[in-house]
Amino acid sequence: MYETREGRQSATRPVGRPRSRHADTAILRATVTLLGESGFQGLTMDQVARRAGVGRATVYRRWRSKEEMIISALDTLMADFDVETTGDLHQDLFAMTCWLRDGLLTAPEGRLLPHLAAQAVSDPDFPSSHMDTWVCPWRDAVEAVLVRGREEGLVRQDVNLIGIVDMLGGVVILRLFLGHGRPLADEQIRDMIDAVLGGALVRGTTTA
Repeated sequence: MYETREGRQSATRPVGRPRSRHADTAILRATVTLLGESGFQGLTMDQVARRAGVGRATVYRRWRSKEEMIISALDTLMADFDVETTGDLHQDLFAMTCWLRDGLLTAPEGRLLPHLAAQAVSDPDFPSSHMDTWVCPWRDAVEAVLVRGREEGLVRQDVNLIGIVDMLGGVVILRLFLGHGRPLADEQIRDMIDAVLGGALVRGTTTA
């Protein structure tokens, strides 16, 4: 039995009003913000609805559970890494490390990282890849700067570049999480970069 063109259209035409992209965006943004404020355990779907300015039914039509909603929100996170490189190894690393510090202090995604880390430790089923969605652009950019330094003969060929990236980011994150909210000052970041690069540069190369 053949189906008419009209029949195919009626079969595929959605019923009711289409989903509002504006509502989707508002809900996911509210979820990220509330996660940063309350953590996973403190967040509820009703709170998200109120913060997003939508009805409870709007949220529950889209996600069957809080966990599904959170995963959808985390999947949207990807920081806009907008630090322009100058070609100066030390200055580029300094600007990028300051960007990470400032983002952890002010951006909703940055404030969410402690909660992501805690959830990953306490919940073996939590997809740990979500922890990287905010940090990965930074890591990739810093590694690219170090690769360029290696190609220019500034950074030794035998140095583990990922290790340098982890040291720079790790100190910034550790200081924020365990330093009673006191972030590294600009001069401290410069000193840290000097220390980290001290054993990575080709002999006779300076960082400033």
